[in-house]
Amino acid sequence: MIVRKHLRLDKSIRYSWEVLLFSTVVSSAVWYLQEQIALNWLAFPETVIGVLGTALAIILGFRNSSAYERWWDARTTWGGIINESRTFARQAMTIADPAEYSQELREVSTRAVKQQIAWANALRLQLQNVGDTEIWQLEVASYLRAEDYRELMKSRNKVTALGLLNGETIKELEAHDEMDIYSYIQMDDTITRLTELQGRAERVKNTPLPTPYDYYTYAFLIVFLFLFPFAFADEFIDANFGVMVIPITVITGWVFNQLYIFGSVLARPFDRLETDVPMHFICRNLEIDLKQAIGEDKIPEPIEPVNGVLY
Repeated sequence: MIVRKHLRLDKSIRYSWEVLLFSTVVSSAVWYLQEQIALNWLAFPETVIGVLGTALAIILGFRNSSAYERWWDARTTWGGIINESRTFARQAMTIADPAEYSQELREVSTRAVKQQIAWANALRLQLQNVGDTEIWQLEVASYLRAEDYRELMKSRNKVTALGLLNGETIKELEAHDEMDIYSYIQMDDTITRLTELQGRAERVKNTPLPTPYDYYTYAFLIVFLFLFPFAFADEFIDANFGVMVIPITVITGWVFNQLYIFGSVLARPFDRLETDVPMHFICRNLEIDLKQAIGEDKIPEPIEPVNGVLY
């Protein structure tokens, strides 16, 4: 997630150089043909370009609105994961009076909370298609028993497998006299809600915006930029500023292309882009909260922005 307050022009150019080059070549050619060679018939009605520009702006606005809804859906889903994970930790650590808490019960409760940290990290890594075993060892295996991690890595959907593991763990808690059936039902309901949030996140990941949104919008943008200098070059020439049609076309192309790119990246909130939902930041905050809840000594530092970007 971008948190810096200023525009990075170098990144903007890197993502827009093709459109900038196209706008420069087309507008330069039109200016040369109309002013230097006097091919005045190479013109296009301004009203048609105005209609095309308005239509393009509407399409981009609708597309970007849909993209933002996807991004916000992803963010609210992770907000729900944070809340439900904290609820799960509270339920696990307060199922009995502290005076009646046996060492065995506390160990199982602590294991359930650690497994929830692993669950959140696994969901993040799975959504980002991270397959590096070293990262999985660091972010997931460190919170699980060795035999549980070995079984987990055999699963296709590791997040679902961790949810099942937590279900088995609260079954262990239920076996203790200190835990009543109502506490068990509450914890099971929390796991159910976490599973629903997992499904929401996977839906956003696996169901992109319809592909025609992308290629039709981009095609309309290219057509608009191609026709733009034909409509306005003659006016600039009449005002003795014919060459100004080139920078005006380039700026127009840059503005529309930035809007196009903005929608493209917002529609992919889990693709390890700078505009992603900051899942690493969210998981680290969750890790800090849950480790403090179980009395861990080694508490990691919060994630800080890097070059104005929070990951």
